Amino acid sequence: MRVLIICRDNIGDTLLTTPLISALAQSGQHQVDVLTNHYAAPVLEHNPDIRQLFRYTKLHHREAGQGRLACLLQRLTLMRTLKKQHYDVVILAKSRWDRHGLKWVKTVRPGRVIALGQQPHPLITDLLPPDPSPAHISEALFRLGGPLLPDATMPGRLTLRPDATLAARLRDKYAIDSAIPVYALQISARKPSQQWDVTRFVGLAEKIAARQRCQIMLLWSPGSRDNPRHPGDDEKARDIMARCPHLPVRAVPTTTLPELIAAMSLCLGLVSSDGGAMHVGAALGLPVVALFGDSDPACWHPWQVNYQVLQPASREVNALTSCEVYDAFLHTILYASSAGQAPVLAASHNMATVSG
Repeated sequence: MRVLIICRDNIGDTLLTTPLISALAQSGQHQVDVLTNHYAAPVLEHNPDIRQLFRYTKLHHREAGQGRLACLLQRLTLMRTLKKQHYDVVILAKSRWDRHGLKWVKTVRPGRVIALGQQPHPLITDLLPPDPSPAHISEALFRLGGPLLPDATMPGRLTLRPDATLAARLRDKYAIDSAIPVYALQISARKPSQQWDVTRFVGLAEKIAARQRCQIMLLWSPGSRDNPRHPGDDEKARDIMARCPHLPVRAVPTTTLPELIAAMSLCLGLVSSDGGAMHVGAALGLPVVALFGDSDPACWHPWQVNYQVLQPASREVNALTSCEVYDAFLHTILYASSAGQAPVLAASHNMATVSG
């Protein structure tokens, strides 16, 4: 059976769809193609469970110099290509279906359309009601495979394949010693409530470096904070580097998503706010200390890896001290990695602490 999975969301949501993709492809009953946007597509490249990966550009993701008309013409060509594939099933990989995904369904015209939601639509043949209790997004998306794989019960690990050549190039470029442990600090977050400040990151780096001989990789979203389309954290990264010239910190400006994936693949653990980069780390199998502000850890925690979520009662990550995050780093990344087991953690009095 030929199946097209439509993933229109961001990096994290797209990665959390990979257990569904794997289960369908590895059943031996289905050929799986995926349609995604150009921004998130790199997390699905090299995925062995995907037969064909199709991508389109959202209008607000256009690169400089890419005209609106050219973007729409490219999309029209893709629609014609998809129509010729004669898919048996389309799955709308979203926790609630929306009209944007249905636009592609009208073009593809499959025999069957599977979606999550409460509002019926004439194009949707299999409408699955949302889980009444809070579920992880990966579990919610995995339910979409139920009509095709009734015996599948639990999503497996995320799938992500870094570019080995690119990883080796970054290792050489930034003089990363493969004999010394490397830990990643990812300093960017889209939501203000999840943006940990410079002083705290510096304090954490000092504590990690004092504990053992290591290398600390600084990662962030590229660009200036003043960029209206793609605000970044170049200024924040420069500020952190200026404050710790005495520490083994390597600033690695990953200007593309494949570079971020390749750079993170060189690390043994990750400290990051909730977001796409956190899920990249989990998909690479890294133990993760996740800083959560105003988002729900039950739905978005790192999937199927050692992790600890730190979420202050205020839902503002700047309420977390560098000491609190360092303690989580010790138990979740340093101790657990060396022992090869999941951490056992106690909740702090002023925050929700979730581990797995």
